[in-house]
Amino acid sequence: MLSGGLLRCLAVLILSNRVLSAPHQDAWQDLTIHKRNHLLARQEPLSATERPASPTQPPLILPDPAEPETSAPIPYIIVTQRDPTKEQDVIKEQIQYLKNILSTEAVPGSLEEVASKRTGLVVFFKAAITSAQADAIASLPGVGSVTPDERLQEDESPSSAPPSLTPRQEREPGPPGLPGLSTSTRLQSDAVDELKIVSQPPGSNLKDLPGYRYASEAGKGVTIYVMDSGANPQNPEWAGMTGTKEFLYVADVKREETDSRNHGTCVASKATGPAYGTAKDANLVMVKLPDRKMKSAVLTALVEISNDVYQKGIEGKAVINMSIGHVLVEQDPTALAEQNSTSTVMAYRLLLVSLMAEDIVIVAGSGNDADSESIDVSTYPALFGTTTDLIVVGAVKKNGNRAEFSQGSSDQLTTSAPGYITCGSGRSDGSDKRHGTSYAAPTVAGVVAVWLSQAEHRARLQVPGKVAANTKAMVKSLSYARVRGGPPVIWNGIDPRRRACRVIKNPANRRRQDGDATDCEEEATPTSAAAAAPTGSSSTTSRPPPPPPPFRPSWSENPQGFRRVFERDGVASDNYDATSNSASERVTGNIEQWCLAKCTDRCASVFLYRVLQFRRGAYFNPYYVCNRYNTAWSTDFVKPSSNSIDSGVAFNKV
Repeated sequence: MLSGGLLRCLAVLILSNRVLSAPHQDAWQDLTIHKRNHLLARQEPLSATERPASPTQPPLILPDPAEPETSAPIPYIIVTQRDPTKEQDVIKEQIQYLKNILSTEAVPGSLEEVASKRTGLVVFFKAAITSAQADAIASLPGVGSVTPDERLQEDESPSSAPPSLTPRQEREPGPPGLPGLSTSTRLQSDAVDELKIVSQPPGSNLKDLPGYRYASEAGKGVTIYVMDSGANPQNPEWAGMTGTKEFLYVADVKREETDSRNHGTCVASKATGPAYGTAKDANLVMVKLPDRKMKSAVLTALVEISNDVYQKGIEGKAVINMSIGHVLVEQDPTALAEQNSTSTVMAYRLLLVSLMAEDIVIVAGSGNDADSESIDVSTYPALFGTTTDLIVVGAVKKNGNRAEFSQGSSDQLTTSAPGYITCGSGRSDGSDKRHGTSYAAPTVAGVVAVWLSQAEHRARLQVPGKVAANTKAMVKSLSYARVRGGPPVIWNGIDPRRRACRVIKNPANRRRQDGDATDCEEEATPTSAAAAAPTGSSSTTSRPPPPPPPFRPSWSENPQGFRRVFERDGVASDNYDATSNSASERVTGNIEQWCLAKCTDRCASVFLYRVLQFRRGAYFNPYYVCNRYNTAWSTDFVKPSSNSIDSGVAFNKV
């Protein structure tokens, strides 16, 4: 039921004042979830009960209480809608009217709200109502979407089987044009191999590298938000972190510094841990989620992170790691289930997009459910990677081949990172050996945090409104396959053979991994044997070709009042003034006419394209995006995308 509501709701929260405000990072204690218990003194029922209208709001016709209810009340998420063309006072009035309705109609004590500190407006309400009430409320002005608050079906962890032995393969030469960096660096000489891989320059052998080398800024001043199960504060990997660290509790999670599922400690360790992390000096906020994750808990966590970033003023210096995966598309084939799924997906996507518009970088694992039939990504948020600036990370083995469990085709993955790792334990003061894309993602999140802390990359990355996009592009540009036929793997851009090093005046006070003065002298280029001969068999199994996409739409040459000026597959458009999507508005008729009809007032052009959703060998629920511009459309707006987008067309008003 996500309808234009959630999309616009979050979009508006994002567009107004630049983005949706949410919590993030360090010392953040006071959540913006305000629970209000309402004693609902119900008015005497009228036939086809009509609620009073405000001076600017239409009356709400609710189900007649004399008629039998078809369903019992259950918790729903009601996302508000922000229309940038409306005055702030009008939007506030719509939200207040919605709140008044929910206060009267919801089960007493069930109404909660999650608000944006940036805008001061409610992002979404949670309330126990019936399906009939939900349908009626969905039609109110200012409502973006209404969807049941259900438990999320989580992606399964990979099996504990060790990686299979794969014959050695020929190395790839790496990306063209190595960056000639003059970065001051540090060396962790006792680093585990999965860290050394991150700073392995093209053309080198892993066994010849002296350790893990990284920029001396090491993520200082950047905050990584880890949405996970908590952390073990007694483990040296947490206790020894040099940046600030704290917990942010979400929803009804138990307020204690523990790792309930022995997962978050390992993830945090791979991001900022002194022994196993890639960003040694970054700050870390553990956003502790309930073990039983409801839709509202994940959405609340994202809003709270946004609020925290806003309060601390660290836009462009914040990274979210999401080592979680959820199945949002219901298997129930009924129309209601499909509508609820679409509503949830769009709500989730728009909230993530709003955070990235606030210059918060988001990194997610690709999932651990690959099998002999398909390696395609099948869970969210990773499925948003092809249509947003979210960074999706797959997992590789030490030799650079894709890990058997790792999901993600070449067009779905942004990069990959080691998936068989060692990390801090959530149950003891020791270390654990784990595997999964959950641990590849924070490795990349740490690399990103280091880049964001470097003045050297400021001009390239720190462009307001473009930090997430620029960072994703940099990840892609520096990633390269370690073996022929393998996926591109993250590289931090540091070449141990060409570096400048910081002068350390007091070596006795250095941390163990900082290296000594001799580490900063020029090293000879590794002279060990180059690549071994490639094996005769491929490391990946052949898959049947994907089915053809759904029937392609055809666009008019000169529809009334417009002229077609561009048409191409595989591209979206950027820098638009307004946007809508057919899924959120439940459009089933003429898509071209729907989009063109939205080009009113100052609108001078539109760009329309189709988004193909593919899961487990089949296409499902394709939808259309209509971007509007207040100027004539030009190819400057083209944004290359993946093969999940097609049928792009631009029309200018005549």
